[in-house]
Amino acid sequence: MNDTIIKTKKQEMDFLRFMSKLGYDLVDLNVVETFNWGSITLDDQKMMDKRHSWTDGGILHALRSDWTNSIVRYRKQYELEAEKIAYAGMVYKKSGTIHQMGVETFTSDIAAQQEVLSDVLAFMTEHLKKNISIAVISHNKLLKKLLTKDQMEDPMIHRLVSERNRDALSHALSKDHPVIGLMQVRPEDQLEYIAGRFPELAQEIEDLKVWEDKLRKLSIENVYIDTLVMPRQSYYRGIFIQLYQKNETEPQASGGQYTSSSKAFGMGING
Repeated sequence: MNDTIIKTKKQEMDFLRFMSKLGYDLVDLNVVETFNWGSITLDDQKMMDKRHSWTDGGILHALRSDWTNSIVRYRKQYELEAEKIAYAGMVYKKSGTIHQMGVETFTSDIAAQQEVLSDVLAFMTEHLKKNISIAVISHNKLLKKLLTKDQMEDPMIHRLVSERNRDALSHALSKDHPVIGLMQVRPEDQLEYIAGRFPELAQEIEDLKVWEDKLRKLSIENVYIDTLVMPRQSYYRGIFIQLYQKNETEPQASGGQYTSSSKAFGMGING
């Protein structure tokens, strides 16, 4: 146990030093967060059932369950102008406690967002000795175009899409639903399938190709565009990415584009 704690703390210090030298501002926030019921965001509402939360004197409190939401809230509250932020520490979900290290950048500039991705990969390679050989990317607007709002929020539909259960989805949706059609084409043909049926998604498809090209230039051997991936967080509003080592089923890092007071991008390393 002692060795594990020392290793974790050392990784945190190495990460914060690494990012600080690259010009990131560091934050260390309270574990207990306080919410105002009158101004709680939709994303926080959706995440509340996954949090350890309680009410005291009419005030809602919760343990930190997501660094990105906490940083966005802190940045807005104190009107911080930091463009790049790095963090390290625990998040506490009902499903378990997770150690995370990550970065956020508050800019709509794609080159700056991709530089952040490059920084995270550099730390994982140099300090954590991770061999990231697989990247899976998608865009949140693709499935939102194919599914209705109610279907997107239906846990059963989420599960069936994640499992690629075409037979069950045929009954839950319909046999001629575009999601079923998408499952019947090869992954490398999915973008062409969507482009032919939804020309209004041309910009999102182009965005995916831009990020695919960047990931390949970062020497990731296998880059997959998977239009059927559900984002892990509800606040993603654009590209989202999962990074894997070979022969592993859980991502070593994940992140994506979202909207704060402006466009933003974050990547978190999963402990």
